[in-house]
Amino acid sequence: MSTYILAGAHVVVGDPRLRQFQKVDLEITDGVITRIGDRLTRAGAEVRDVSWAWIIPGLVDTHHHLWQATMRALTSDFTLDDYFWTIRRNHSGSHRAVDVYNGTYGAAAALLDAGTTCTVDFSHCIVTPEHADAGITAIKDSGIRAVWCYGFYHQPVDHPWFTSPEQRYDDARRIRSTYFSGDDDRVRFGVSPHEMARVSFEQIAQEIRMGRELDGLVHPHTNTRWRPGHRSDIKQWHEAGLLWEKQLHSHCNCVDADDLKILADTGCAVSSTPETEVGMGLGYTVLRAADRAGVTTGLGADIQSNNSPDLFTAMRIALASERGRYHQPVIEADGTSALEGVALRTEDVLHFATLGGARGLGLGDVCGSIEVGKAADLLLIRADTPRLHPIVDPINAIVMHVTVADIDTVLVGGDTVKKDGRLLPSISRKAIKGLDESGAWVDEVVRAGLGWTPEKPEWMGTEREHRVSNTGE
Repeated sequence: MSTYILAGAHVVVGDPRLRQFQKVDLEITDGVITRIGDRLTRAGAEVRDVSWAWIIPGLVDTHHHLWQATMRALTSDFTLDDYFWTIRRNHSGSHRAVDVYNGTYGAAAALLDAGTTCTVDFSHCIVTPEHADAGITAIKDSGIRAVWCYGFYHQPVDHPWFTSPEQRYDDARRIRSTYFSGDDDRVRFGVSPHEMARVSFEQIAQEIRMGRELDGLVHPHTNTRWRPGHRSDIKQWHEAGLLWEKQLHSHCNCVDADDLKILADTGCAVSSTPETEVGMGLGYTVLRAADRAGVTTGLGADIQSNNSPDLFTAMRIALASERGRYHQPVIEADGTSALEGVALRTEDVLHFATLGGARGLGLGDVCGSIEVGKAADLLLIRADTPRLHPIVDPINAIVMHVTVADIDTVLVGGDTVKKDGRLLPSISRKAIKGLDESGAWVDEVVRAGLGWTPEKPEWMGTEREHRVSNTGE
Protein backbone atom coordinates (compact mmCIF):
# COMPACT_ATOMS: atom_id res chain seq x y z
CA MET A 1 0.00 0.00 0.00
CA SER A 2 1.34 3.41 -1.02
CA THR A 3 0.21 6.46 0.93
CA TYR A 4 1.27 10.09 0.73
CA ILE A 5 -0.14 13.44 1.80
CA LEU A 6 -0.33 16.63 -0.22
CA ALA A 7 -0.05 19.23 2.52
CA GLY A 8 -0.90 22.90 2.82
CA ALA A 9 -2.55 23.66 -0.52
CA HIS A 10 -5.77 25.52 -1.22
CA VAL A 11 -8.15 22.97 -2.74
CA VAL A 12 -11.43 23.12 -4.68
CA VAL A 13 -13.37 20.54 -2.66
CA GLY A 14 -16.46 18.82 -4.08
CA ASP A 15 -18.50 20.10 -6.99
CA PRO A 16 -16.83 23.31 -8.24
CA ARG A 17 -20.29 24.90 -8.34
CA LEU A 18 -20.22 24.92 -4.55
CA ARG A 19 -17.17 27.27 -4.63
CA GLN A 20 -15.55 25.45 -1.70
CA PHE A 21 -11.96 26.66 -1.85
CA GLN A 22 -10.30 25.42 1.34
CA LYS A 23 -6.82 25.09 2.78
CA VAL A 24 -6.67 21.36 3.50
CA ASP A 25 -4.42 18.33 3.22
CA LEU A 26 -5.20 15.44 0.86
CA GLU A 27 -4.27 11.87 1.73
CA ILE A 28 -3.83 9.60 -1.27
CA THR A 29 -3.60 5.82 -0.92
CA ASP A 30 -3.04 3.59 -3.94
CA GLY A 31 -4.22 6.33 -6.25
CA VAL A 32 -7.43 7.13 -4.36
CA ILE A 33 -8.25 10.12 -2.12
CA THR A 34 -8.70 8.59 1.33
CA ARG A 35 -8.82 11.65 3.62
CA ILE A 36 -9.40 15.39 3.29
CA GLY A 37 -8.83 17.65 6.26
CA ASP A 38 -6.86 20.36 7.99
CA ARG A 39 -3.44 19.18 9.22
CA LEU A 40 -4.07 15.47 8.77
CA THR A 41 -2.22 13.13 11.08
CA ARG A 42 0.81 11.79 9.26
CA ALA A 43 1.38 8.33 10.81
CA GLY A 44 4.60 7.81 8.90
CA ALA A 45 3.14 8.66 5.49
CA GLU A 46 5.26 10.62 3.00
CA VAL A 47 4.36 14.30 3.24
CA ARG A 48 4.72 16.56 0.21
CA ASP A 49 4.64 20.27 0.99
CA VAL A 50 2.52 21.85 -1.75
CA SER A 51 1.63 25.06 0.08
CA TRP A 52 2.49 26.91 -3.16
CA ALA A 53 -0.38 25.23 -4.99
CA TRP A 54 -4.02 25.57 -5.81
CA ILE A 55 -5.41 22.08 -6.40
CA ILE A 56 -8.36 21.46 -8.66
CA PRO A 57 -9.79 18.22 -10.09
CA GLY A 58 -8.25 17.03 -13.33
CA LEU A 59 -10.16 18.41 -16.29
CA VAL A 60 -12.52 16.08 -18.17
CA ASP A 61 -12.78 16.35 -21.95
CA THR A 62 -16.08 14.98 -23.27
CA HIS A 63 -15.51 14.99 -27.04
CA HIS A 64 -12.31 14.35 -28.97
CA HIS A 65 -10.96 12.71 -32.14
CA LEU A 66 -7.43 12.09 -30.91
CA TRP A 67 -5.93 10.64 -34.09
CA GLN A 68 -6.07 14.06 -35.77
CA ALA A 69 -3.11 15.43 -33.80
CA THR A 70 -1.02 14.37 -36.82
CA MET A 71 -2.50 17.40 -38.64
CA ARG A 72 -2.22 19.98 -35.89
CA ALA A 73 -4.08 23.27 -36.54
CA LEU A 74 -4.63 22.51 -40.26
CA THR A 75 -8.34 23.29 -40.14
CA SER A 76 -8.22 26.51 -38.15
CA ASP A 77 -9.82 28.57 -40.96
CA PHE A 78 -12.22 25.86 -42.17
CA THR A 79 -16.00 25.72 -42.19
CA LEU A 80 -17.61 22.43 -41.21
CA ASP A 81 -17.97 21.37 -44.86
CA ASP A 82 -14.31 22.25 -45.51
CA TYR A 83 -13.38 20.05 -42.56
CA PHE A 84 -15.55 17.14 -43.57
CA TRP A 85 -14.30 17.12 -47.16
CA THR A 86 -10.62 17.57 -46.26
CA ILE A 87 -10.19 15.48 -43.14
CA ARG A 88 -12.95 12.92 -43.14
CA ARG A 89 -13.27 12.19 -46.87
CA ASN A 90 -9.62 12.66 -47.85
CA HIS A 91 -6.87 12.73 -45.24
CA SER A 92 -8.25 10.01 -42.96
CA GLY A 93 -7.47 7.47 -45.69
CA SER A 94 -3.82 8.57 -45.67
CA HIS A 95 -3.32 7.33 -42.12
CA ARG A 96 -1.68 3.98 -41.49
CA ALA A 97 -2.32 2.11 -38.25
CA VAL A 98 0.96 3.46 -36.84
CA ASP A 99 -0.21 7.00 -37.62
CA VAL A 100 -3.40 6.42 -35.65
CA TYR A 101 -1.23 5.19 -32.77
CA ASN A 102 1.07 8.21 -32.95
CA GLY A 103 -1.76 10.70 -33.34
CA THR A 104 -3.74 9.19 -30.48
CA TYR A 105 -0.76 8.92 -28.14
CA GLY A 106 0.45 12.42 -29.04
CA ALA A 107 -2.99 13.96 -28.54
CA ALA A 108 -3.39 12.25 -25.16
CA ALA A 109 0.02 13.55 -24.12
CA ALA A 110 -1.01 17.07 -25.16
CA LEU A 111 -4.18 16.75 -23.10
CA LEU A 112 -2.22 15.65 -20.04
CA ASP A 113 0.18 18.55 -20.51
CA ALA A 114 -2.80 20.93 -20.60
CA GLY A 115 -4.32 19.51 -17.41
CA THR A 116 -6.92 17.14 -18.85
CA THR A 117 -6.75 13.82 -17.02
CA CYS A 118 -9.79 12.14 -18.57
CA THR A 119 -11.09 12.15 -22.14
CA VAL A 120 -13.34 10.34 -24.59
CA ASP A 121 -11.85 9.28 -27.91
CA PHE A 122 -14.38 9.18 -30.76
CA SER A 123 -11.98 7.08 -32.84
CA HIS A 124 -13.28 7.21 -36.42
CA CYS A 125 -10.15 6.50 -38.45
CA ILE A 126 -10.60 2.72 -38.33
CA VAL A 127 -9.58 1.84 -41.87
CA THR A 128 -8.61 -1.72 -40.87
CA PRO A 129 -8.77 -3.79 -37.67
CA GLU A 130 -5.11 -2.86 -37.12
CA HIS A 131 -6.15 0.81 -36.95
CA ALA A 132 -8.56 -0.05 -34.12
CA ASP A 133 -5.85 -1.99 -32.26
CA ALA A 134 -3.48 0.95 -32.67
CA GLY A 135 -5.95 3.49 -31.32
CA ILE A 136 -6.88 1.59 -28.19
CA THR A 137 -3.28 0.54 -27.50
CA ALA A 138 -2.09 4.14 -27.79
CA ILE A 139 -4.62 5.57 -25.38
CA LYS A 140 -3.88 2.84 -22.84
CA ASP A 141 -0.14 3.41 -23.22
CA SER A 142 -0.52 7.16 -22.61
CA GLY A 143 -1.78 6.75 -19.04
CA ILE A 144 -4.76 9.07 -19.44
CA ARG A 145 -8.17 8.06 -18.08
CA ALA A 146 -10.57 7.62 -20.97
CA VAL A 147 -13.54 6.09 -22.70
CA TRP A 148 -12.44 4.81 -26.11
CA CYS A 149 -15.28 4.69 -28.64
CA TYR A 150 -15.19 2.46 -31.70
CA GLY A 151 -16.15 4.77 -34.59
CA PHE A 152 -18.20 3.06 -37.30
CA TYR A 153 -17.47 5.72 -39.94
CA HIS A 154 -16.57 4.20 -43.32
CA GLN A 155 -13.52 5.84 -44.94
CA PRO A 156 -13.86 6.31 -48.72
CA VAL A 157 -10.65 4.47 -49.70
CA ASP A 158 -9.95 2.71 -52.98
CA HIS A 159 -9.61 -0.79 -51.54
CA PRO A 160 -11.59 -0.93 -48.28
CA TRP A 161 -10.86 -3.67 -45.75
CA PHE A 162 -14.39 -3.41 -44.35
CA THR A 163 -16.97 -4.13 -47.05
CA SER A 164 -20.07 -4.41 -44.87
CA PRO A 165 -21.38 -2.94 -41.62
CA GLU A 166 -21.44 -6.44 -40.13
CA GLN A 167 -17.67 -6.69 -40.46
CA ARG A 168 -17.30 -3.55 -38.36
CA TYR A 169 -19.73 -4.87 -35.76
CA ASP A 170 -17.69 -8.06 -35.48
CA ASP A 171 -14.50 -6.03 -35.14
CA ALA A 172 -16.06 -3.92 -32.39
CA ARG A 173 -16.96 -7.15 -30.59
CA ARG A 174 -13.35 -8.30 -30.98
CA ILE A 175 -12.00 -5.05 -29.53
CA ARG A 176 -14.43 -5.21 -26.61
CA SER A 177 -13.52 -8.76 -25.65
CA THR A 178 -9.77 -8.36 -26.28
CA TYR A 179 -8.96 -5.08 -24.54
CA PHE A 180 -11.65 -4.46 -21.92
CA SER A 181 -11.62 -7.00 -19.13
CA GLY A 182 -13.63 -5.02 -16.60
CA ASP A 183 -15.45 -1.77 -15.92
CA ASP A 184 -12.85 -0.67 -13.37
CA ASP A 185 -10.17 -0.23 -16.04
CA ARG A 186 -8.62 3.22 -16.52
CA VAL A 187 -9.81 3.06 -20.15
CA ARG A 188 -13.37 1.95 -20.82
CA PHE A 189 -15.31 1.08 -23.97
CA GLY A 190 -17.90 2.82 -26.11
CA VAL A 191 -19.19 3.12 -29.68
CA SER A 192 -19.71 6.07 -32.00
CA PRO A 193 -22.19 5.76 -34.89
CA HIS A 194 -22.30 7.51 -38.25
CA GLU A 195 -23.93 10.92 -38.53
CA MET A 196 -27.55 10.92 -39.62
CA ALA A 197 -28.18 10.82 -43.40
CA ARG A 198 -24.70 9.52 -44.22
CA VAL A 199 -25.95 5.95 -44.07
CA SER A 200 -29.42 4.48 -43.76
CA PHE A 201 -31.42 5.06 -40.61
CA GLU A 202 -31.52 1.33 -39.93
CA GLN A 203 -27.72 1.12 -40.07
CA ILE A 204 -27.37 3.98 -37.60
CA ALA A 205 -29.97 2.31 -35.38
CA GLN A 206 -27.94 -0.91 -35.41
CA GLU A 207 -24.74 1.01 -34.61
CA ILE A 208 -26.44 2.59 -31.61
CA ARG A 209 -27.79 -0.79 -30.51
CA MET A 210 -24.22 -2.13 -30.61
CA GLY A 211 -23.56 0.12 -27.62
CA ARG A 212 -26.22 -1.71 -25.64
CA GLU A 213 -25.04 -5.13 -26.82
CA LEU A 214 -21.44 -4.36 -25.83
CA ASP A 215 -22.38 -2.46 -22.66
CA GLY A 216 -20.51 0.67 -23.68
CA LEU A 217 -21.05 4.38 -23.83
CA VAL A 218 -22.86 5.52 -26.99
CA HIS A 219 -21.24 8.75 -28.16
CA PRO A 220 -22.71 10.13 -31.42
CA HIS A 221 -22.59 13.43 -33.28
CA THR A 222 -26.13 14.64 -32.64
CA ASN A 223 -28.19 17.50 -34.12
CA THR A 224 -24.95 18.96 -35.41
CA ARG A 225 -25.97 20.51 -38.73
CA TRP A 226 -28.64 23.11 -39.37
CA ARG A 227 -30.56 21.42 -42.20
CA PRO A 228 -33.88 23.14 -42.94
CA GLY A 229 -36.66 20.63 -43.48
CA HIS A 230 -34.96 17.75 -41.66
CA ARG A 231 -36.34 16.35 -38.42
CA SER A 232 -34.31 16.31 -35.23
CA ASP A 233 -32.00 13.33 -34.74
CA ILE A 234 -33.09 13.21 -31.12
CA LYS A 235 -36.80 12.99 -31.90
CA GLN A 236 -36.26 10.27 -34.52
CA TRP A 237 -34.06 8.21 -32.21
CA HIS A 238 -36.49 8.62 -29.33
CA GLU A 239 -39.41 7.41 -31.44
CA ALA A 240 -37.35 4.38 -32.43
CA GLY A 241 -36.45 3.54 -28.81
CA LEU A 242 -32.77 4.32 -29.34
CA LEU A 243 -32.14 6.63 -26.37
CA TRP A 244 -31.09 5.45 -22.92
CA GLU A 245 -29.02 6.61 -19.99
CA LYS A 246 -25.55 5.48 -21.08
CA GLN A 247 -25.28 8.02 -23.92
CA LEU A 248 -23.27 11.21 -24.42
CA HIS A 249 -24.47 13.35 -27.35
CA SER A 250 -21.91 15.73 -28.83
CA HIS A 251 -22.55 19.23 -30.21
CA CYS A 252 -26.40 19.37 -30.23
CA ASN A 253 -26.28 22.91 -31.67
CA CYS A 254 -29.67 22.73 -33.41
CA VAL A 255 -31.85 21.36 -30.62
CA ASP A 256 -35.07 22.81 -29.27
CA ALA A 257 -36.72 22.63 -25.86
CA ASP A 258 -38.51 19.39 -26.75
CA ASP A 259 -35.21 17.74 -27.70
CA LEU A 260 -33.63 18.76 -24.41
CA LYS A 261 -36.60 17.46 -22.44
CA ILE A 262 -36.24 14.11 -24.20
CA LEU A 263 -32.54 13.96 -23.31
CA ALA A 264 -33.26 14.91 -19.70
CA ASP A 265 -36.07 12.38 -19.37
CA THR A 266 -34.00 9.54 -20.87
CA GLY A 267 -30.92 10.38 -18.77
CA CYS A 268 -28.68 11.22 -21.73
CA ALA A 269 -25.84 13.74 -21.44
CA VAL A 270 -24.47 16.34 -23.87
CA SER A 271 -21.01 17.58 -24.77
CA SER A 272 -20.24 20.97 -26.26
CA THR A 273 -17.04 21.94 -28.06
CA PRO A 274 -17.34 25.74 -28.25
CA GLU A 275 -14.13 26.43 -30.16
CA THR A 276 -15.19 24.20 -33.06
CA GLU A 277 -18.88 24.94 -32.95
CA VAL A 278 -18.73 28.72 -32.94
CA GLY A 279 -15.70 28.85 -35.24
CA MET A 280 -16.75 26.34 -37.92
CA GLY A 281 -20.38 27.34 -38.25
CA LEU A 282 -22.18 24.70 -36.22
CA GLY A 283 -23.96 27.45 -34.29
CA TYR A 284 -24.22 28.66 -30.71
CA THR A 285 -23.39 26.14 -28.00
CA VAL A 286 -26.03 24.14 -26.16
CA LEU A 287 -24.40 24.61 -22.74
CA ARG A 288 -26.75 26.98 -20.94
CA ALA A 289 -29.95 25.60 -22.45
CA ALA A 290 -29.02 21.97 -21.74
CA ASP A 291 -27.91 22.70 -18.20
CA ARG A 292 -31.09 24.59 -17.38
CA ALA A 293 -33.16 21.79 -18.89
CA GLY A 294 -31.60 19.36 -16.41
CA VAL A 295 -29.31 17.61 -18.88
CA THR A 296 -25.85 16.55 -17.67
CA THR A 297 -23.44 18.80 -19.56
CA GLY A 298 -19.72 18.68 -20.39
CA LEU A 299 -17.04 20.45 -22.45
CA GLY A 300 -14.73 19.07 -25.11
CA ALA A 301 -11.73 20.17 -27.18
CA ASP A 302 -12.83 18.10 -30.21
CA ILE A 303 -10.00 18.13 -32.77
CA GLN A 304 -6.34 19.06 -32.45
CA SER A 305 -6.35 19.50 -36.22
CA ASN A 306 -8.17 22.70 -35.25
CA ASN A 307 -8.17 23.48 -31.55
CA SER A 308 -5.82 23.64 -28.61
CA PRO A 309 -6.24 20.71 -26.20
CA ASP A 310 -6.51 23.32 -23.43
CA LEU A 311 -9.92 23.24 -21.69
CA PHE A 312 -9.16 26.52 -19.91
CA THR A 313 -9.44 28.07 -23.37
CA ALA A 314 -12.67 26.16 -24.01
CA MET A 315 -14.13 27.43 -20.73
CA ARG A 316 -13.44 31.03 -21.64
CA ILE A 317 -14.81 30.68 -25.17
CA ALA A 318 -17.92 29.05 -23.73
CA LEU A 319 -18.45 31.95 -21.34
CA ALA A 320 -17.97 34.57 -24.04
CA SER A 321 -20.14 32.78 -26.58
CA GLU A 322 -23.06 32.06 -24.28
CA ARG A 323 -23.01 35.51 -22.70
CA GLY A 324 -22.99 37.10 -26.13
CA ARG A 325 -25.83 34.91 -27.33
CA TYR A 326 -28.17 35.59 -24.43
CA HIS A 327 -27.16 39.16 -23.67
CA GLN A 328 -27.54 40.58 -27.16
CA PRO A 329 -31.37 40.38 -27.46
CA VAL A 330 -31.75 42.04 -24.07
CA ILE A 331 -29.39 44.91 -24.75
CA GLU A 332 -30.84 45.50 -28.24
CA ALA A 333 -34.35 45.65 -26.84
CA ASP A 334 -33.83 47.53 -23.59
CA GLY A 335 -30.19 48.62 -23.34
CA THR A 336 -27.14 47.36 -21.52
CA SER A 337 -28.49 48.34 -18.10
CA ALA A 338 -31.39 45.94 -18.57
CA LEU A 339 -29.08 42.99 -17.93
CA GLU A 340 -29.78 41.63 -14.46
CA GLY A 341 -26.85 39.22 -14.50
CA VAL A 342 -24.62 37.19 -16.77
CA ALA A 343 -25.99 34.23 -18.70
CA LEU A 344 -23.33 31.82 -17.49
CA ARG A 345 -20.94 32.01 -14.55
CA THR A 346 -17.38 30.85 -13.98
CA GLU A 347 -18.39 28.09 -11.58
CA ASP A 348 -20.76 26.75 -14.25
CA VAL A 349 -18.07 26.23 -16.87
CA LEU A 350 -15.62 24.84 -14.31
CA HIS A 351 -18.32 22.33 -13.38
CA PHE A 352 -18.84 21.43 -17.07
CA ALA A 353 -15.08 20.91 -17.49
CA THR A 354 -14.84 18.62 -14.44
CA LEU A 355 -17.72 16.91 -12.64
CA GLY A 356 -20.33 17.51 -15.34
CA GLY A 357 -18.05 15.93 -17.91
CA ALA A 358 -17.22 12.99 -15.66
CA ARG A 359 -20.90 12.30 -15.11
CA GLY A 360 -21.50 12.49 -18.86
CA LEU A 361 -18.87 9.81 -19.40
CA GLY A 362 -20.40 7.61 -16.71
CA LEU A 363 -17.41 8.29 -14.45
CA GLY A 364 -18.97 10.67 -11.95
CA ASP A 365 -18.22 8.26 -9.11
CA VAL A 366 -14.59 7.94 -10.24
CA CYS A 367 -13.31 11.43 -11.07
CA GLY A 368 -14.35 15.02 -11.79
CA SER A 369 -14.24 16.34 -8.23
CA ILE A 370 -12.01 16.15 -5.17
CA GLU A 371 -13.84 13.90 -2.72
CA VAL A 372 -12.96 10.96 -0.49
CA GLY A 373 -13.18 7.72 -2.44
CA LYS A 374 -12.48 9.24 -5.84
CA ALA A 375 -9.38 8.78 -7.94
CA ALA A 376 -6.55 11.24 -7.32
CA ASP A 377 -6.86 12.89 -10.74
CA LEU A 378 -5.50 16.30 -9.76
CA LEU A 379 -3.98 19.51 -11.12
CA LEU A 380 -1.53 21.42 -8.96
CA ILE A 381 -1.47 25.03 -10.13
CA ARG A 382 1.42 27.29 -9.14
CA ALA A 383 -0.24 30.19 -7.36
CA ASP A 384 3.05 31.96 -6.61
CA THR A 385 2.88 34.17 -9.69
CA PRO A 386 1.85 37.82 -10.02
CA ARG A 387 -0.73 36.73 -12.61
CA LEU A 388 -2.77 35.10 -9.84
CA HIS A 389 -2.39 37.71 -7.10
CA PRO A 390 -4.02 39.25 -5.15
CA ILE A 391 -6.40 36.41 -4.35
CA VAL A 392 -9.81 38.05 -4.58
CA ASP A 393 -12.00 35.28 -6.02
CA PRO A 394 -10.01 32.08 -6.68
CA ILE A 395 -12.73 30.33 -8.71
CA ASN A 396 -12.92 33.32 -11.05
CA ALA A 397 -9.13 33.44 -11.23
CA ILE A 398 -8.88 29.73 -12.07
CA VAL A 399 -11.30 30.04 -14.99
CA MET A 400 -10.27 33.47 -16.31
CA HIS A 401 -6.53 33.68 -15.60
CA VAL A 402 -4.95 30.22 -15.28
CA THR A 403 -3.06 29.01 -18.36
CA VAL A 404 -1.19 25.83 -19.20
CA ALA A 405 2.00 27.60 -18.06
CA ASP A 406 0.63 27.64 -14.50
CA ILE A 407 0.10 23.86 -14.30
CA ASP A 408 3.00 22.51 -12.26
CA THR A 409 1.90 18.94 -11.56
CA VAL A 410 -0.68 16.56 -13.04
CA LEU A 411 -1.71 13.31 -11.34
CA VAL A 412 -3.83 10.54 -12.86
CA GLY A 413 -4.90 7.96 -10.34
CA GLY A 414 -2.19 9.30 -8.06
CA ASP A 415 0.49 8.73 -10.71
CA THR A 416 2.56 11.78 -11.64
CA VAL A 417 2.53 12.47 -15.40
CA LYS A 418 3.66 16.11 -15.21
CA LYS A 419 6.06 17.60 -12.68
CA ASP A 420 7.73 20.99 -12.29
CA GLY A 421 5.75 22.28 -15.25
CA ARG A 422 6.92 19.59 -17.69
CA LEU A 423 5.48 16.31 -18.89
CA LEU A 424 7.60 13.37 -17.86
CA PRO A 425 10.28 12.84 -20.53
CA SER A 426 9.13 9.26 -21.04
CA ILE A 427 5.78 10.65 -22.27
CA SER A 428 6.81 13.83 -24.07
CA ARG A 429 9.74 12.39 -26.04
CA LYS A 430 7.71 9.47 -27.29
CA ALA A 431 4.80 11.75 -28.23
CA ILE A 432 6.96 14.24 -30.13
CA LYS A 433 8.88 11.53 -31.98
CA GLY A 434 5.69 9.78 -33.07
CA LEU A 435 3.89 12.95 -34.08
CA ASP A 436 6.83 14.15 -36.14
CA GLU A 437 7.23 10.78 -37.87
CA SER A 438 3.57 10.40 -38.72
CA GLY A 439 3.24 14.07 -39.57
CA ALA A 440 6.00 13.66 -42.15
CA TRP A 441 4.36 10.53 -43.60
CA VAL A 442 0.92 12.13 -43.92
CA ASP A 443 2.47 15.27 -45.42
CA GLU A 444 4.23 13.19 -48.08
CA VAL A 445 1.10 11.22 -48.99
CA VAL A 446 -1.17 14.27 -49.01
CA ARG A 447 1.18 16.34 -51.17
CA ALA A 448 1.49 13.47 -53.63
CA GLY A 449 -2.28 13.44 -53.94
CA LEU A 450 -4.72 16.35 -53.92
CA GLY A 451 -2.74 18.47 -51.43
CA TRP A 452 -3.49 19.66 -47.92
CA THR A 453 -6.56 21.66 -48.98
CA PRO A 454 -8.13 19.82 -51.92
CA GLU A 455 -10.80 21.69 -53.85
CA LYS A 456 -14.21 21.07 -52.36
CA PRO A 457 -16.84 19.76 -54.80
CA GLU A 458 -20.05 21.69 -55.32
CA TRP A 459 -22.13 18.84 -53.91
CA MET A 460 -20.62 19.09 -50.40
CA GLY A 461 -23.35 20.10 -48.00
CA THR A 462 -26.18 19.23 -50.41
CA GLU A 463 -28.55 16.31 -50.63
CA ARG A 464 -26.22 14.76 -53.20
CA GLU A 465 -23.52 14.51 -50.53
CA HIS A 466 -25.75 12.13 -48.62
CA ARG A 467 -26.42 10.07 -51.77
CA VAL A 468 -22.67 9.90 -52.38
CA SER A 469 -22.13 8.76 -48.80
CA ASN A 470 -24.86 6.14 -49.08
CA THR A 471 -24.41 4.83 -52.60
CA GLY A 472 -21.01 6.04 -53.86
CA GLU A 473 -22.75 7.96 -56.67
